Amino acid sequence: MKSLIWKSLVWSIAFALAGLLALAAAGSEVDQLKSDLIGHSMGGREKCWKFQSVDQIRELAIQTRSEESHRRVYTVSLRLQANQASPIYAAQAKVQYTNTTHGWQIQQVGLLSLAKLETP
Repeated sequence: MKSLIWKSLVWSIAFALAGLLALAAAGSEVDQLKSDLIGHSMGGREKCWKFQSVDQIRELAIQTRSEESHRRVYTVSLRLQANQASPIYAAQAKVQYTNTTHGWQIQQVGLLSLAKLETP
């Protein structure tokens, strides 16, 4: 009986740790995406956003992710604000990475949508 309880407890702890590790990995992936976006632009003449600091990215959520041997593509949703006095924007973007000799690097950031949400 004690053996069964002990095994059950060990499995419960193992599953809890696996869940925590998955959450930490997802969080670090979001943080990496945010820092990788700095210096890149998305959009064109009509609607455009240049990522100048991580502080401008209020929220970033990964919607989809696909990976091949030399290419990784994310579809992300963002909440952007240039500074405290500027409007908040909602955006969707497609971020394409290429595997180079220096590791994964952004090849292109494609703007899918950009809309003003509110003015402070």
